[in-house]
Amino acid sequence: MARSDKPVIAVTGGGQGIGRGILIYFAERGYDVAVLDIDIKTAQDVAKECTDLGAESLAIECDVTKWESVDAAYQRIAEHFGRLDVQVNNAGIFRRERIMDSTPEVVEALINVNLHGVINSSRAALKIMKDQGAGSIINANSILGFFPDHGLGVYGATKAGVNILTRVLASECAPYGIRVNAYAPSVTDTAMVHHIIEQRPEAKLNQIPMREFGNVEQIAKICWFFATDQSEYTTGASIPCDGGAWAVQRPFESWKAAGKL
Repeated sequence: MARSDKPVIAVTGGGQGIGRGILIYFAERGYDVAVLDIDIKTAQDVAKECTDLGAESLAIECDVTKWESVDAAYQRIAEHFGRLDVQVNNAGIFRRERIMDSTPEVVEALINVNLHGVINSSRAALKIMKDQGAGSIINANSILGFFPDHGLGVYGATKAGVNILTRVLASECAPYGIRVNAYAPSVTDTAMVHHIIEQRPEAKLNQIPMREFGNVEQIAKICWFFATDQSEYTTGASIPCDGGAWAVQRPFESWKAAGKL
């Protein structure tokens, strides 16, 4: 197929939650989209939504933990669009388990999806971007990659790994005109963590200076910043999208002092 006249974004884990929100946001602003997800049905649903917004959309079944699956997915993107301008390594899983109680299944799943998935997808996307001499790779980090929590040691370690990958890859990709950055949310209201909000809303809000839970559009806006020339001199960065959650230890005290809590 001839090279697309519009910029193209690919998002792993694009069939739901934050990934879906990013794709919708970019489709509304003139991007063609590749929706990658291990669940092809959800990928097709999101692709249809983006098509209805005027984007040319491609749904691809992709398991980010498997090199062969990832390579095949990005070969399809190259053949279909002829370009790739923005790669969002969004696919991830969340599991709470004490390190002393850890099971091989949970540890391997977290590392394979959250860490290997970023490496696999970045490597495949770069095959397209290097020939272009331009591109933006955006990784899903987390507040827990900087500010760990009980029971989330392995999850946090994978996200700390994403932070290091982002910084090193930014340096390695700079000679090719490719920038690499990350967004780092805290509690964003998606299906993956909605149970946390429902079970402990007040306790979680007490940890956030802005006393609001995040939403997917806020993260999409950070991705837009990274994707465009608004961030032309920014690479290797990880921008929090957390309402100030790791600014101080007891943010609720500020609300008490202001007479609002």
